[in-house]
Amino acid sequence: MNATEVQRPLRSASQRARVFSENWVKNHFNCPCCSSSLSHTPNNTIALDFICTDCSQGFELKSKLGNFGKTVVNGAYGTLVECIRAGNAPNLLLLSYSDDLDVRSLLVIPKRFFVEEIVVPRRPLGPQCRRAGWRGCNLNLSILPDAAKIECVRDFKAVDQSEIANRWRETSFMDSLSPRGQGWLAVVMGLISKLKRRDFCLDDLYRFEGEMKLLYPHNHNIRAKLRQQLQRLRDAGWIAFEGQGCYRLNY
Repeated sequence: MNATEVQRPLRSASQRARVFSENWVKNHFNCPCCSSSLSHTPNNTIALDFICTDCSQGFELKSKLGNFGKTVVNGAYGTLVECIRAGNAPNLLLLSYSDDLDVRSLLVIPKRFFVEEIVVPRRPLGPQCRRAGWRGCNLNLSILPDAAKIECVRDFKAVDQSEIANRWRETSFMDSLSPRGQGWLAVVMGLISKLKRRDFCLDDLYRFEGEMKLLYPHNHNIRAKLRQQLQRLRDAGWIAFEGQGCYRLNY
């Protein structure tokens, strides 16, 4: 997974890394939905770097030297929120590389988890800036469940395509939901992941009620909404109801 030689000299390390990461994805990454190759989107396409040549899944690439943290810097806040609300969010690729341009890890976050709840606005640029008033955003990945982060490269080694495809299909039941419905379900699945155990009870999730009120300040029925999402997860087979307010994670 080493970088191929760049045909013409690039002036900065960031340029070299960008060319390397884009070429690597184009040449080595297959669509997790259908296993076909990807092609570049036209220049200046908003929030989309690649598209699958077969099933037309779109992907946005973020690359970084070293590991990604809990937050990822993204582009314009308003544009991204509009994209999500319209159901046009991309699948997100997070590529981590080493000093010598080897791919350390690659995660794909399906667009069903690219929800408005993870988008955190930054302060608008001040009047002294060339783009005064422009507001960017960060992506808070800590909200998402483990199921949202599908490993494609792990410790410099490619993950088998069949494993990637299986992980992709595990949460495909979310694709039929509206963007708002996907957001609620992604957040509740994230709460379940935080428990770090397969068996849990409703009271375990109620302990996150304060955290949920901060995320949904206008919702005054958080507990009822939690129960609704658990029912959806049960109907989808993601969890099993064990009786007396207790559940078991099936994945």
